[in-house]
Amino acid sequence: MSDVATFKTRYTEFETISDDVVTPILEESKTLLSENTAGAKYQTLLFLLVAHELALLDEDTDGSLEVSRSINGGSRTIKNVATNEYSLYYSKTKYGQKYLALKKTVRYVGAVLCD
Repeated sequence: MSDVATFKTRYTEFETISDDVVTPILEESKTLLSENTAGAKYQTLLFLLVAHELALLDEDTDGSLEVSRSINGGSRTIKNVATNEYSLYYSKTKYGQKYLALKKTVRYVGAVLCD
């Protein structure tokens, strides 16, 4: 089964989107992740990233995240509650939020090679 078919099986909400749309997003997303670093979580992270990008295609957003809350009959709106642009971007969809949460569990081990 191809990566696109596997993705659409896992995320059925995107099964009606053309493979011609999914494939370039999938290929671009592969360049943002390292299979060696992500290990067993690679495919899950990859598919969450693709789902996030596809969900954004249908979003009408101005780039800000808003949280509204009613307080004693009044209301408050808090804009840009994410801590930085990176987290703000991924906070726009449930897939991006899951991506960030899962990515935090990946341990990065650095190494320096010397001659």
